Amino acid sequence: MLSELDIRIDRRAAQPLYLQVADAIRGAIRAGRVGAGTKLPATRSLARDLGLHRNTVVEAYRQLEQQGWLSAGVGAGTFVAPQAGEPEPTSGTQAKPEAARREDEPSAAPFAWRDLLRDSRLLTDDPSRWLSTRSVPLPKHPILLSGAVPDRRLFPLEEFRASVRAVLDDADASLLEYAPPEGEEPLRSWVVRWMRRWGAQQVSAERVFILSGSQQGLDLLARLFLAPEDRVVTEAPTYTGAFMALRHAGAQILTVPMTAAGLDLDALEALVARQPIKFLYTMPCFQNPTGITQSAAVRARLLDIASRQRIAIVEDHYDSDLFYGEVPPRPLIADDRGGQVIYLGTFSKMLFPGLRIGWIVVPPDLADVVCQFRRATDLASATLPQSAMEHFCRAGHLERHLQRVRRIHARRLRAMLAALERHFPADARWTRPDGGMTLWVELPEPIDTLELFHEAARRGVVFSPGAAFYPNGGGRRAMRLTFNRESEGRIRRGIEILGELIAERLCARRMDRGAAEASTPLL
Repeated sequence: MLSELDIRIDRRAAQPLYLQVADAIRGAIRAGRVGAGTKLPATRSLARDLGLHRNTVVEAYRQLEQQGWLSAGVGAGTFVAPQAGEPEPTSGTQAKPEAARREDEPSAAPFAWRDLLRDSRLLTDDPSRWLSTRSVPLPKHPILLSGAVPDRRLFPLEEFRASVRAVLDDADASLLEYAPPEGEEPLRSWVVRWMRRWGAQQVSAERVFILSGSQQGLDLLARLFLAPEDRVVTEAPTYTGAFMALRHAGAQILTVPMTAAGLDLDALEALVARQPIKFLYTMPCFQNPTGITQSAAVRARLLDIASRQRIAIVEDHYDSDLFYGEVPPRPLIADDRGGQVIYLGTFSKMLFPGLRIGWIVVPPDLADVVCQFRRATDLASATLPQSAMEHFCRAGHLERHLQRVRRIHARRLRAMLAALERHFPADARWTRPDGGMTLWVELPEPIDTLELFHEAARRGVVFSPGAAFYPNGGGRRAMRLTFNRESEGRIRRGIEILGELIAERLCARRMDRGAAEASTPLL
């Protein structure tokens, strides 16, 4: 049976092992090597023959059963479902008569829209599929240790409702006209004052553009600066949405590893010495997914390298306002003397993601270019949300909200760190951020978090597999955990469940190794 299935496992491939098994079985059914009604090997024996954990084969069978390729009966085994697949037609296959084809086939094939796509490879090279739980039957109220988004239960809804009311009460018809491409001046001026509090004294309103979230800023920069195959450097791991925006622009993404203090600057210097790059994308504060903040020494040296090598830097401050110490992190733009830093900011992580309000700070000589780009694309951001946000911030509601959220998030972070110490294996490693929403865990061999993801989801815990954050492959033993969406008690329970699953897998691997050693004949 194993020869008919022809399952070939590549442990270095980005595709999860259970999907490799499922694809091979599906291919054997389609090719007619395994017919309808055929009984497949038991999961335990197939796992042993392939050198895999049994849960990997269980997950492959489950996926194929959900898709209608297999059927299973309690105690009876797993079989190829009736008419699950037809053998591929051969040259000797008799053609269906024309009259019969006309009765049961459409008169014309559907229009092939996907053939018009600029790069159809992006459809199959989407790491966000590894973050989806659509194919997993989740129990009610799963513990969400995934998603770097605010806890909506903490939204200051009444205060924002009052700001919207006040804006509407004072408004005339101009409120519903187009905003200028750079955004409403009162909100831009507020952004300037906010950023100057964190050290960016040279920022002026002329350099600030209001956007529909910082993700639009990434798309804007990619479309302004990048031609196909232009090289861009990112951290590894990094924010999935960032490298997907760059990849959709046709960029070739080069990566630099992260250290405990931030970017590996030796690796960066060696990389830029070998080849030119368009810009470096970095998250210097509470990096997503690791939670690492660049040290003062790293920030200073990074700016020095950028000055000497003439490197443009895009710094993304998606959640730098969520600091849990006394002093907020200092942005790179605050110490940028050469005008080489572009800053991305957003309200989405500290307040309401649904409003889609962010901003970009560009060098003075790019202001007219960005204005032209906004006119050519979406014209401007919506006026009413900008006015309501400015009123909300000016009234002091944002600062009060952040003070509350920082206290709550800090407690949740402490709960997660304590639970990791208690329930995760001694040789696991994780970051200890002092802000943001995320931390990064690296597990010992042989844990594969892409496989663990589905098993954990069925147990009611959702996390983000590490492979989703590597543009060029990697992260199979890593996971991103978020601590901002759940209570301290649910965080502790979620980590406990993950710890149990990891312990089960490590124990199973030790037993497999022990059995293999016991069966090895002595010479």
